[in-house]
Amino acid sequence: MFPRPQNRSRSAFTLIELLVVIAIIAVLIGLLLPAVQKVREAAARAQSQNNLKQMALACHSFESANGRLPGYVPAPPPASNPDSFGYSVHALILPYIEQENLGKTFDPNTQPLFVPGGGFFGSLNPAVALAAGTVVKTFLCPGDGQDPICTTNSGGGNYAGTNYVVNIGSGLDPNDTAANPSQSNGLHARFPTDGMFWNRSQVRLTDVTDGTSNTLLLAECLRGLNITVTGPASSLTADQRRRQYGSVGSHRPAAVAPGGLNPPLSGAAQTSATSWPGNRGGTWIWGSATGNGFTAALTPNSPTPDISAHGTGWQSARSPFSGGVNVALGDGSVRFVRDSINIITWRALATRAGGEVLGDF
Repeated sequence: MFPRPQNRSRSAFTLIELLVVIAIIAVLIGLLLPAVQKVREAAARAQSQNNLKQMALACHSFESANGRLPGYVPAPPPASNPDSFGYSVHALILPYIEQENLGKTFDPNTQPLFVPGGGFFGSLNPAVALAAGTVVKTFLCPGDGQDPICTTNSGGGNYAGTNYVVNIGSGLDPNDTAANPSQSNGLHARFPTDGMFWNRSQVRLTDVTDGTSNTLLLAECLRGLNITVTGPASSLTADQRRRQYGSVGSHRPAAVAPGGLNPPLSGAAQTSATSWPGNRGGTWIWGSATGNGFTAALTPNSPTPDISAHGTGWQSARSPFSGGVNVALGDGSVRFVRDSINIITWRALATRAGGEVLGDF
């Protein structure tokens, strides 16, 4: 007799077991995702700090070669306003961040914008259009997901943007002795400021009597949304409040040094703004405060939106990283400055020769 074959049961997951496995995987993914995001943010923050370091060292190399730090470059004729159409600090340091070939594609004695028909802004100079639209990786923070190309700068054209802005100064009216925010931004990059960069500036490192380790050189900013948002400040989303700035053209700029606006900027001006351009950080080549400069009128990542009138305004340091901003100091070092920094200390860091006594920050 042949033995009877034994019944062999097939092993398989039951529906309950399968659901348990799926639930365990979902829990593991939920636990791992924050860790992965933290690793990515840490890597992006380290890269941003490295970019700032390279740019700070490039400024030092420029100073060694030229006896001064780079400054905003005024435009030659036929610009109707030379102070509005010149080149940026970023454009001048290209040879020192291994972008010499890009720097050779334009002449700083030309102008990014020209005025063919007598209009104030004109259009992007075709001779520099290729360079203006070239994305420079060193000028971009990997933590900012915005498209690097900006098309909403005055005069039109495609501009490659930047997340790193140069220190124009404290933003305080020199006549204001109380560090009153209502008198902030009495400075304009077209006139000498208490900071490190302005039109025709020729600051030497030896001029930084506050100490280069106590003086801001560069900081992060968030690029705008490349659109103009309309409506009151109360209608802005959280992201718009951080990236857009209110345009308050009713405030008129002074025509003589030290500049400033009449009436001075204030919280009321911010409340009254109904047009919010999105070209913050919108160009590395064209020298402008909204494009690639900042003042210390507001603390880093201030909940108060930036506002601007005719190139003068609250152009703040802002970061995609939580808790503060990365900055480069005059000695070439890079620090992470907390949002909670005292406003007086922050403004003191923006001055090169204010004589302030600073502790740890």
